[in-house]
Amino acid sequence: MKILFSAFLRENSQAIGDLKKVTSQCLALKKDFDDVYLYLSRESEAVLYKVEDKVLKEIDTFSYPDFATFDSSNRLRKFKSFFRYNSYLTFLSKIIDLYNMDVLYFSALYPINKLFNIGRKRDLIKIFEILTYPFDKDFKKTLEYNLFWKNGMKKMEDFADIIVAISFANTLNGDKKFVLISNGIRLEDIKIKAQNKKNFINLLSIAVVGRWHGYDRIIKGLHKYYKNNPKKEVYYHCVGEGPELENLKNLVKGLKLEKYVIFYGRKVGEELDKIVDESDVAFGSLGLHRIGSGNPLKSREYCARGIPFVKSYFDPDFPDSFPFALNIPNDDTPVDIDNVISWYEDLSKNHPDYSLEMRKYAEENLSWDAKMKPVIEKIKELAKERKSKI
Repeated sequence: MKILFSAFLRENSQAIGDLKKVTSQCLALKKDFDDVYLYLSRESEAVLYKVEDKVLKEIDTFSYPDFATFDSSNRLRKFKSFFRYNSYLTFLSKIIDLYNMDVLYFSALYPINKLFNIGRKRDLIKIFEILTYPFDKDFKKTLEYNLFWKNGMKKMEDFADIIVAISFANTLNGDKKFVLISNGIRLEDIKIKAQNKKNFINLLSIAVVGRWHGYDRIIKGLHKYYKNNPKKEVYYHCVGEGPELENLKNLVKGLKLEKYVIFYGRKVGEELDKIVDESDVAFGSLGLHRIGSGNPLKSREYCARGIPFVKSYFDPDFPDSFPFALNIPNDDTPVDIDNVISWYEDLSKNHPDYSLEMRKYAEENLSWDAKMKPVIEKIKELAKERKSKI
């Protein structure tokens, strides 16, 4: 079977986590299917890769019209993005026919009529992946939701043979088409951290910072902590850029915490590994209550790296019996830094090799190979049914 995985992601965008996700999903699919392709976007063209020997090999490109090429400084870039997406779908239809694809796996920005017409001429298995479902409160206020999802969901359900929902929900519409999965990770790309002892505590966050991360709670918690005779020094290392970053910097300045909060901007590779090695406790999202829902990936990466982490949301991959995650209230209260320190110190005593234990858990429960199994089984089941009808 030939599987085409399509994701309208620009290769050099800030969405590094999303790019890793789709690449890892393709590598997981490759373990069960002979021919797996990945279709992505660039500034001026769309690109088709084939998965070979655990790497992506570029095999074709398709140029966008000049008026649709990416320009981050252009005030019309949203309109350009729409025309670029339209061209991207036109090329997608050509690729399906040109390479005689059997399965289309479409990781969706939004459903549009042009997409629904793709693949109707042949017996193509159509898989539609919804990145976060049910939709959060902020997304339901957007133009994209009201233009595309609100009226297009029913069409999408009729169009798709399989709907993959990245979701923590227990049920979705009772529709047999739905396959529920949570986010996974590619362990081969993630280095386990070094454990080291020191007389102070380093807190860490890594994210494209949005208000749903709730990192203002960490800063306000530090401010409260340092007002009450702290027993040891605690530093907060904030890695990443994003729309909320300036607000965090202004908050740090207003609370006079410049000595204890360090902003790094975007870091990858060895630079990021070094920061993680020096950190003791990481933070996942602390503000999902502000938008209603979500399915954060970062906690899984923390687990694979072997760094204990703090979160404020329910995640079935980390049950109450999982000792390496601290759950805090799902509200806007400042983080209780004293509580975080006590929890970490107890954890270090009871689990001196916590990094190795966390890595083992990630290998057994959090890899994309494990997450994609129900999707792969559904594809095989559907292909078998269609073959029997021929």
